[in-house]
Amino acid sequence: MGLEEVVGDILAAGRSRTEALLGEARAERDRILSEAREKARLLKEARLREAVQAASQLRARELAAAELEVKRARLEMERALLDEVDARSRERVAALPQKEDEGLLAALFTRSAVPGYRLYSADQNEAFLRARSSVPYAGTVECLGGFVLESPDGTVRVDLTYDTLLREVGDRMMREIYDLLFSR
Repeated sequence: MGLEEVVGDILAAGRSRTEALLGEARAERDRILSEAREKARLLKEARLREAVQAASQLRARELAAAELEVKRARLEMERALLDEVDARSRERVAALPQKEDEGLLAALFTRSAVPGYRLYSADQNEAFLRARSSVPYAGTVECLGGFVLESPDGTVRVDLTYDTLLREVGDRMMREIYDLLFSR
């Protein structure tokens, strides 16, 4: 065998070995790329799940905040409407015609007058109550109308002012008032 044949065999063996090494390197590269792609796919899926979950939580929080804002606005509106009803009720009581006012006073006084008690009234009711009562008149009180009876020692007060009566009726009938105003 000649030198050229030996060189040819060595080159062929080198090429063969180079091809084998390149094949192994390509296979290793393909394996590494495949693993990297799989890791990337898994990471992408995990990030997507996290993003979907975060978006869902954000949406739920925003929806809850919006619902809370709607409830708050509704409660404010209801409170404003109830305040308006109260104000109008007070206006109507304050504007009672004298005959109706005196009829109410007479009915209240007949049922509640206690001998020995002192009488306080709204300024506009003083003359009427003084003229129809033997209870000592003690002065005026700031109110829409009506009167207060007080025991001689001041320990017992019977408050029959229109302000108090309106508040008590409002408290007692709040559910019915609410239903009339806000039932659907």
